[in-house]
Amino acid sequence: MQLTLPVHSETSSNGKLAGSSSGEELPRTRLLRRVLVIVLIVVAVTGFFAAAYKFHFFGLGTTNCWARPASVPASSTYFVVVMANEGMNVGFNGSKFQSGSWPIMNVTMGRTVTIHVINNDTIQSHGFAIQRYFSGFALGPGKCSDVTFTANQLGSFTVYCYISCPIHVFMQNGKINVNP
Repeated sequence: MQLTLPVHSETSSNGKLAGSSSGEELPRTRLLRRVLVIVLIVVAVTGFFAAAYKFHFFGLGTTNCWARPASVPASSTYFVVVMANEGMNVGFNGSKFQSGSWPIMNVTMGRTVTIHVINNDTIQSHGFAIQRYFSGFALGPGKCSDVTFTANQLGSFTVYCYISCPIHVFMQNGKINVNP
């Protein structure tokens, strides 16, 4: 059994439905197309900004040098050394204003040590090295890095900047003391 529904339509002399032509769109169709275009633009722009954030195109998600790095184990002995930007010749952790070695870090033999080094200077790079433990690296302005090692040699070792310039004279006399 086949069911047919009557369709009432008027056709013009050219065989098309009355009131329509190939170039005309109904107002509702135009509105839907505009909404679709707006939605596509919003989705594309949102995707672009999500990707930019994810891949750091705009500098978002940069490292916060002042927060303790999540990668440092809780069992590690942890120190922060700041290459300060407080005017000429300040040094490590304000060493210009100290009477002796600065910073002084005391650790127990056999412990894992992590030193978080921050270059708070806005102009120049600074170096960081530890006699017999770490040959060193240079940090650019505003950068930070970690040094992790096992304190397996007893004694007192110099912490110093290996870059030669006037401000670095106050970055030559830090100490790490490895005690039994």
